[in-house]
Amino acid sequence: MASTNNSIAAVEDLLAHQFESLGSPGLGAGIVQGDELIWSGGFGVTDLETGQAPHSRTIARVASITKTFTATAILQLRDEGKLALDDPLTAHLPEFAQVQERDGRVEDVTLRRMLTHYSGLSAETTGLSWAAEEFPTREQILSALPDTEVVIPADSQWKYSNLAYGLLGEVITRVSGTDYVDYMHQNVIDPVGLKSTVFDLTDELRPDFYTGYDSVVHGDESRAEVRVAAYRHLNGVMSCGQLHANVEDLAKWISFQFREDGGERNGAQVLKGRTLREMHRPQYIEPDWSSGQCLSWRVFRIEDRVYHNHGGGIHGFGSLMVFNIPTKTGVIILANAWPLVGVEPIARHAIETFLTGNPGADIVVNPVEVPDPAPTPDELTEYTGYYIAEPGIPANIDYRDGHLWLTAPGNSGYSIHAPAQFDASGTDGTFILRGGRGSGEKAVFTTSGHDGSPGFTLGGWWYQKDR
Repeated sequence: MASTNNSIAAVEDLLAHQFESLGSPGLGAGIVQGDELIWSGGFGVTDLETGQAPHSRTIARVASITKTFTATAILQLRDEGKLALDDPLTAHLPEFAQVQERDGRVEDVTLRRMLTHYSGLSAETTGLSWAAEEFPTREQILSALPDTEVVIPADSQWKYSNLAYGLLGEVITRVSGTDYVDYMHQNVIDPVGLKSTVFDLTDELRPDFYTGYDSVVHGDESRAEVRVAAYRHLNGVMSCGQLHANVEDLAKWISFQFREDGGERNGAQVLKGRTLREMHRPQYIEPDWSSGQCLSWRVFRIEDRVYHNHGGGIHGFGSLMVFNIPTKTGVIILANAWPLVGVEPIARHAIETFLTGNPGADIVVNPVEVPDPAPTPDELTEYTGYYIAEPGIPANIDYRDGHLWLTAPGNSGYSIHAPAQFDASGTDGTFILRGGRGSGEKAVFTTSGHDGSPGFTLGGWWYQKDR
């Protein structure tokens, strides 16, 4: 017990130190071992006006951690014989056949590839804007399918797709005959005993909800600021990121991941053990074997330790879960600001500190080598410069090795799409991204975008030039 207590104290010290540079008003954290939340703590405040301290029951939006729940439901339905992971999406959503094949085939968009972000499907539904007050409805997403694209060949590279998980939610509804939210509560959330995990806050839970903040980054870090984030419901793509939860519930969700020998599906064992092992098994491995993609979960190595993880980022909130199955140990980090650079490394450092006593060095999974800057040809200078995507995601565009490149400032800041290369599309002002989440997407520049300012659109994001 003394060793465990010392490890917990080391994690507390680490979190207190790293919280100071995180840029979030508050942070909640927890350590899981087996079936227990053995420690939880809070730093900072849940709300800058009230000054209330966070605790293990303080609720945050956990954004894309929702995807691990959606994937669990798909595997339940597979085990019931209602679908197969290698089914093409058109087997369950016939109208998906209307999707355009720009650089990939509709028939190759299978449920497995959607679960692993290897389908080649565009990142977002056509017409979605992450800066808009409302996200598209289910009906709007389905009606936009004729304008949606498969933008890169299936299996060619990892390409994150919120749209893929939004459509998996529709598969769950159709195959089960039950509304997605009702299905998730009846078959996943409630059986595991997650009392505060909801798609929409209730009056009872609302008092325990963090206030979320946008962490607005400008060209000079000294100009960084936080402001209350607008609450944006994900509507038709809620199955990719609408869940709210707290440290106590996410601890139970991690504990469930350890039940690979749990036998058949029954009660809180919402997947049979063999299926849970399948869910955790890498489907794709990077060439250096440092990381890979499982069915929803990402996996990475630090020396001989293998960690599963999933994070989330949405207006006002950043989150990360990471766990090591052999030691049945996990760490949860919840922050009430976004975008943030540090949530993922904090979680990795915390679990390494707990297991080894050493936080280890900063880890960059699958780092992308970016060429050195070069003089910009005159015809491309109008595109170069510093850009910001709402709510505060910075990016540079400069000329490197014969191409325009999108990079995070200093190659160290938070980024959705960088680093990536711009390729000419044959249309003035339009480029095709190569690499990363935006690979295959069109970057369309305009001199009079939002508020009359120059910038470019990319996969549901508006990047405004910072003049």
